[in-house]
Amino acid sequence: MKKFWKISLGVLLILIIVGGAAAYHERHKIRRYLLVHQQYQKTDILRLSQIKLNLRPALSTKNTTATNHLTTTYRRELHQLPTGPQHAKVIVNPYQTSPLSGLILVKTAAKTRVTLTVHGDRPATTITKKLSGYKTAHSVGVLGLYANRTNRVTLTFTQKDGQTSRTTYRLKTGHTPKGIGKNTLKTSNPQQMALGTGHTKLTFAVSSQGYTYGLDARGKIRWYSTNKISHIFKQLSNHHLLILTKISPDEHKYNALRETDFYGRVYRQYNFSGLFPTRKEPYKLATNTVIHHDAIELPNHNLLLTVDDGSSKYVEDTMIEINYKTGKIVKVIDLKRILPRSAYTTYTGTHRPDGKIDWFHQNSMVYDKKRGELIVSGRNQDMIFAINYKTTKLQWILAAPQKLPASYQHYLLNPQSKQFRYSGGQHAVNLIHQSQHQGATIELEYYDNNVPVTRGKTKQSKQWSAGEIVTINQLHKTVKKTWSFGKTLGKRNFTNIVGSSYAVGKGNTLIGFGYADNGKRSEFVEVNRQTNQIVFDVDRTKFAHGDWSYRAQRMNLYPGSATVSLATITTSN
Repeated sequence: MKKFWKISLGVLLILIIVGGAAAYHERHKIRRYLLVHQQYQKTDILRLSQIKLNLRPALSTKNTTATNHLTTTYRRELHQLPTGPQHAKVIVNPYQTSPLSGLILVKTAAKTRVTLTVHGDRPATTITKKLSGYKTAHSVGVLGLYANRTNRVTLTFTQKDGQTSRTTYRLKTGHTPKGIGKNTLKTSNPQQMALGTGHTKLTFAVSSQGYTYGLDARGKIRWYSTNKISHIFKQLSNHHLLILTKISPDEHKYNALRETDFYGRVYRQYNFSGLFPTRKEPYKLATNTVIHHDAIELPNHNLLLTVDDGSSKYVEDTMIEINYKTGKIVKVIDLKRILPRSAYTTYTGTHRPDGKIDWFHQNSMVYDKKRGELIVSGRNQDMIFAINYKTTKLQWILAAPQKLPASYQHYLLNPQSKQFRYSGGQHAVNLIHQSQHQGATIELEYYDNNVPVTRGKTKQSKQWSAGEIVTINQLHKTVKKTWSFGKTLGKRNFTNIVGSSYAVGKGNTLIGFGYADNGKRSEFVEVNRQTNQIVFDVDRTKFAHGDWSYRAQRMNLYPGSATVSLATITTSN
């Protein structure tokens, strides 16, 4: 009888496995059918349900689980350590993707507060950070090590009664990858630079598709990731990083949106499938990168992403909002539903090898909390515009009027000067100031490539590129240019694509000329807006083709505490 039941159970298990496999295979076939037989709401515009099916974000726990295992190990090691700074455990590259980071585990007999010092070559490159709270068990995160040397790191232990002691540890690091290229310092005036308290801010060269790294005031690399990163490298409100990387290192496309930190610990990851129809053969599927140029965190902590919608015809003209906890798409904004139909049906400004039409090429966005509006930049329309985020209705357009239908002309901002020069192919739009009264007046900063694609061509076009600031009165629909820097650098710093311009503090702006010399050089320039004096200047050369620096960003290595949490990350939703 027992034998009979064993045989029956075995047969039942086989049927379940076979049936499950058959069901999975059938679902897979159905999805592929739906991907190639696209459902359109009207000509050229996909149904929103089709876009959601095409992109298919999914939470992945693989990397979170892997770094959780490391965290558990460090927590156990801290617990087992003997008391005393001389018994500290020192770990370089604790999460295996950030070679210039470290972790020091140490116990003290009395409750102490720790101050971290990473010794630099000069005072301006020495990094210091005070940790919060008095403890006996310390997990001290170390950021800002030099490559290829034995670094000195000092911990100062201060008791509540003011008694202090110091211990210096040594952390040895290896060479940086050759693909990063060569960074040549041209100018450095650290006292005039915006380096933050304790010199904790670095200049980050954000890669187009390759190595992202951070430079100190002397142009030395003090942080880099071994993860290949494309375009997106942002700090979230919880002090973590948001990066766009690959699902696995050997993949060609960048389809993993990862929440991580400067140590390399993974907190959350969203994977995208990217199986889209091709233009030449719409009934065949090819793997594409879904997210391309930008991602921002909304006030509700959901993420807004610039994406390809999976169309066989158009690219880089759609945004999706995904739920931060689940990865589910909760909103789709298709710019073909907002901007003139002629903009995408008659576009001839650029051409792609795959034949798809990149009529808008959205490269940045910023959310205006006061007015609930989204400000968007599109390179190939030479256009910046604002929409009401809830209704997606247009509010205003900053662009030259050429090729804009009469029905859209009333959205245009009116220049307050006859000499106003419109941007061409601009990047990195950012909101840096707005008035208290309903945010009616705003200051926008952006990088003007000065390469008109669709509208605004002048004799000055392609002669230089510049960081610029404009003041916009949103109620009166007027615009005034208040600052520009780049013209004096001339054609040497003209960049046909990529680039950034960000206010960084001390009245300074950091400009990234990412595609200088036809993509053979990137240059990072910090300039004071009052004097137009350059206070920091680095040339980057000899990097891998295609890995020009998409943006230059000044970011704080320690936006929060230097204490590394050894709590396990929960991956369930």
